[in-house]
This record gives sequence, C-alpha cells and structure tokens, in this order.
Amino acid sequence: MPKKVLFHYPVFNIGGAEMSVLRLMRFLADHGWEVELVLSTGGGMLEPRIDPRVKVTHLRDRVVGRRFLMERHPLRKLLWLALDGFPYICTRLQWLAHALPYRIRQYDLAIISLHGLSPAFCCRWVQAHKRIQWIRNDLALCDEHGKAACNIRRYNQLIDYFVCVSGTTYKSLISLFPELAKKALVIYNVIDAAEMRARASAADNPYATYGDGLNAVTVCRLVDKAKGLFRMLRVHQRLSAEGINFNWFVVGDGPDRDRLAAQIKGCGMEDNFILLGQQENPFPYYKYADISATLSYFEGLCGTVNEAKVLGKPVIATRFSGIEEQLIDGMNGLIVENNEQAIYTGMHRLLTDTTLRLSLTNDFLPKHIRDDENKFTQLKLMVEPGKIENS
Repeated sequence: MPKKVLFHYPVFNIGGAEMSVLRLMRFLADHGWEVELVLSTGGGMLEPRIDPRVKVTHLRDRVVGRRFLMERHPLRKLLWLALDGFPYICTRLQWLAHALPYRIRQYDLAIISLHGLSPAFCCRWVQAHKRIQWIRNDLALCDEHGKAACNIRRYNQLIDYFVCVSGTTYKSLISLFPELAKKALVIYNVIDAAEMRARASAADNPYATYGDGLNAVTVCRLVDKAKGLFRMLRVHQRLSAEGINFNWFVVGDGPDRDRLAAQIKGCGMEDNFILLGQQENPFPYYKYADISATLSYFEGLCGTVNEAKVLGKPVIATRFSGIEEQLIDGMNGLIVENNEQAIYTGMHRLLTDTTLRLSLTNDFLPKHIRDDENKFTQLKLMVEPGKIENS
C-alpha cells in the first residue's frame, strides 16, 4: 500500500522553504507515495509549480480580518470590525468547512512544513499515524518574538519527530528544548540536481544585455534583517569606488525592496547593482553568473548555496547556521565571517583573483547533502518499523 502523507503550509509563495517543500513532495510522489498539500490560504505564486500528482486543498481563499485582530486602538478596532467583520466570518466558515473532512481521513504522516506555522491543524484536526514538525532555521536567531518556541512547548507532546534541516539547526533546537533530543533528527533538504540543471538550460544568458565585467548574483527574499541587503550595497559601493568593474544582480522580492531601491538610487548604483525581482526560474541566473553570493545574517540550511553549487558556481557565504555542512572553505566555496569588512575582503578576493575563482568553480557538495535516497530512507523509517537514529 502506498504511504499517504499530508503537508500543511501557510501560503505557497516563492521562497527557499517553499522550494524545499516543492522538491520533497515531488520526490515522494516519484517514490509512489500519495501526497496532499493543505494550504491555509490559496493564491500563492508558486502554486502553478506544484506537481500535478499532489492533491492541493485551500482552507480559505484569502486572509481577511488581520487589521481587526492586530489593532489595539478601540475606535480603529471598531472601524476594522465594521469593514472586515462579515468577510472575516465568511472566511472562518470556509476554513471550517474545508477542515472538517480531515477529522475522518487517515494519513501515515502529517507534516507541519514550517517552524513558524502553528501545529494546531495537523495536531487537532488531522488523523495521522505520525506527525512531524519541520525546523528550517536556527530558532535562537530567527524566532525573535518566540512564536515558534511557544508552539513547540504547546504541541510537542502531540508531535512524534522534529526534523531539522541541518546539524546546526538541530543543535540550536536541542539547546532550547533538551527534552526533544530523543525525537529530533537531521534530514537535509532534497536537492534534485537533475531538475536544477534542466531548468538552468531552459533559457539563454539573462545578463547578455548588461555591461562588461564580472557578474555576481544573490538569490534571496528581500528582507534586510535576515539577508543583509544594505551591507551588500555598501560593499558594492566600496569595491566600485576602487575601480573593480562588476555587476551585482539580486533575484527576489520582499518587503524591503522599495527601501533597497531607494538606497541604490540615492548612491547612483542603478546601472550595476540591479534588482531583477522575483523570477519563476532563477537557475539561468546562477548558470551564467561568475560568482554566487549568499551573505545572510542567518539561515537554516541555505538552498541557494546548494543550487549554486549544483550548477558549478564559486560561492561566497557568510558564516551562518549550516554553511560548514555545505561548503569546505577554499575547496568548493569561500566562507567569510558574518560582518561587513569580511564580506568586502572576500568579495575583493573573488573578483580580483582569477585563480581562486577558477579553483572554486566546481559542483562538489558533501555526500550528506547530495544523497537524496538516504533522505527518503530516513522518512520511510518514520512510518515503518525501525529505529530512527538521532543526529
């Protein structure tokens, strides 16, 4: 009998976590599992990319009532209630109607796919033999309001396994919750290198119309507090002022795009620090770049590093969670300390030292990152007799 697995996710927009879930669902479908994705809200930009073998359910079509729920001023709260009250009730009724059938359906696995997502649906509504909470980042760094930690404390008795995407993420979880050591383990994200290479070859050089010089690319969500966008711009300014001719392309979108665009314009860097926006297929941007730069303040296990290495690019990355599980400094990438001066020094080396850049131009990734079949074996052991070994 094929295994039945349910994934719960808030909304399926384009991002690293979503891409990881997308690949994992397709990977499980390839292995004959019946896969279902339940989205809290429909309409995400990445939904068209979901494998047609995956059954998709929306608990509601859109979010209504957030202004009322978050407002603290009594008069404004009444205003938002008047404007949003009836639509909010309708969306809650829609959620209830779509959630009720899961009271009787049976699944082998129910997966809470994001650490910031409440486990309530999978734990209270879904009938599953085993439940998994995915931990995708270092909670000590990314959970500033304590929402994920609160959910773990509230629901950990109902969750069978906590799957961490890197050894560093695992250590962070256990440092906060030592009692979870017996049911936490590491499963690295599915890579699907063949699919990445195929998509990279599906388009011509996207940089062909830009000026001379080397091309660096950063693929990320435009959130400065996580991705370090503004210090990237300052580093680019310093390098350009020294006469180093290169273009820095940023693929992605997010809440800080307008602020970043204003700063780029303010320092006159529009011609060579270029925001490309969200791209449905980012892989040609890796393929034709000279350098891939991932310079975040924090990550869990960074998908863009894996993507760039599959396509053979020299990678420069800051020292964030999980990076030393992906890169061997000086062999397949350059790891720099997580500060602006170190980023400047590392970028200067890669841009000016052709020998170094060529030595890092390879597709090497450690076996634990590349071996997708071992990841499947670990998941399969969760629903079949066998001992899961903690990492």
